Amino acid sequence: MERENKETYWSRFTEGFEEMQSYVVGDEVLLLAHEELLREANLGKVLELGCGTGLYSETLQKNAEYVVATDLSDEMLAFAKKKRGNLENVEFRKADALNLEFEDGLFDTVFMANLIHIVGNADRVIQEGKRVLKKDGLLIINSFAIDDMSFFNKMAMGIRYLKTFGKPSAEATKEKTTRKSVEQLLIDNGFEIQKSLLLGTKSKAMYISGRK
Repeated sequence: MERENKETYWSRFTEGFEEMQSYVVGDEVLLLAHEELLREANLGKVLELGCGTGLYSETLQKNAEYVVATDLSDEMLAFAKKKRGNLENVEFRKADALNLEFEDGLFDTVFMANLIHIVGNADRVIQEGKRVLKKDGLLIINSFAIDDMSFFNKMAMGIRYLKTFGKPSAEATKEKTTRKSVEQLLIDNGFEIQKSLLLGTKSKAMYISGRK
């Protein structure tokens, strides 16, 4: 049977998604990502791509003027609105990160967490992010860094993932994203790297930002 696309794949896991993710990758690397995000100051008007249940939206809004948190999944957005709809400076909207309907140069910051490695076209996502950013705008990418993990930890995470989520979506297997490849994609698209960090001990994540 053909695997589901990215929209229907993740929609199945809305209830309990945050707990599932914590089980698969561990709490440490998720906490470190949120702590690093809290160090960003004056994010201005933010576009979040792939907001899921709104966990990072809640962190983003603490240093932002306004957050437009978007996702392709209706189910994820409904859950996010139910759980975090009381955040005064956050608006949840449906959007496709590969084909954004926002006008050019609208946002000060574009943020995506755990999206670049599953969307199926990392270059296109970065191009769209650049298009909607203002001059000198900031693009922040947080994503799991599987290639930087030890063989044992990589295998252990893979087993937990399969037990929890099953086979990955078709888009998630189209291309391989590493810390170096994401850095290069940013450079190739005209960004100046501001920060490139590797977070975590067992499970690892990349935290990379680039200035337009």
